[in-house]
Amino acid sequence: MDVQHHRAETNGIRLHYVTGGHGPVVLGLHGWPESHRQYLRLIERMGDRYRFVAPDLRGCADSDKPFAGYEPETIAADLLGVLDAEGVERFHIVSHDLGGPPAVALAYLAGERVLSLATIETPFFGLDYPGYVDPRVPYWHLGMHMNMDITRMLIEGKEEQYLRHFFRDFAYNPDAVPEAEVQAYVAQMRQPGNLRGSLNLYGYIPQMAEQTRRLTRRKLEAPMMAWGGRASFGTHCIDSARAIATEAHGGVIEECGHWVFQERPEFICDQLDRFWAGKL
Repeated sequence: MDVQHHRAETNGIRLHYVTGGHGPVVLGLHGWPESHRQYLRLIERMGDRYRFVAPDLRGCADSDKPFAGYEPETIAADLLGVLDAEGVERFHIVSHDLGGPPAVALAYLAGERVLSLATIETPFFGLDYPGYVDPRVPYWHLGMHMNMDITRMLIEGKEEQYLRHFFRDFAYNPDAVPEAEVQAYVAQMRQPGNLRGSLNLYGYIPQMAEQTRRLTRRKLEAPMMAWGGRASFGTHCIDSARAIATEAHGGVIEECGHWVFQERPEFICDQLDRFWAGKL
């Protein structure tokens, strides 16, 4: 499946993004430490029936790396500019990891333009429902990464060892992420400004929690799907989706960790296909 590279001026910055496939539009939001590359396997598997638009979020990979503006609503405004540049009116959203909070913000802010929202292995900050646990409690790295200066000091020069820890230890199958992908993300993280820029996705967790709390005071009307890996977020994702949305689907993926697209690609593509079917 052919993939085209683009750049768009949006919301005062320049974003790099790729497009591929044909059909209803799916906007893909990556997590950390990934990029648009995360969605290449979905384009390969599903591009015969969906058109994917997958940006590098601000601060990441080949997009601009400003020193501010990493709140979910600001990132959502970035993405609306990309969609406008592509002439897209209505679209599905799929997100992974820290791409989830801006995906939720976009689903609220874009209103009826949004056909559906799928969040995969997403930490939900700022919610309040019975049994809710803030992800900063069980996951040590969230608090560490929020202290960006210390984190940069510790990681710079050791990017490969550090990222390899996440790709192996946050997986059910430690070999699930191919070596070529690991090396691509290591090279990406060594680009000037990329470590500093991408860590802002963590540095803005307090603003992320505040905006999510405010937005979710009313139920999300777009259909929502949420999946978590049994060896990672477990029920946190679907429980949060049920607290947010009027219509929530999903659950827990067995024998799976954080890297769902690499660990269980057939399963998640089948679930996305079923979820998107008929939502036009």
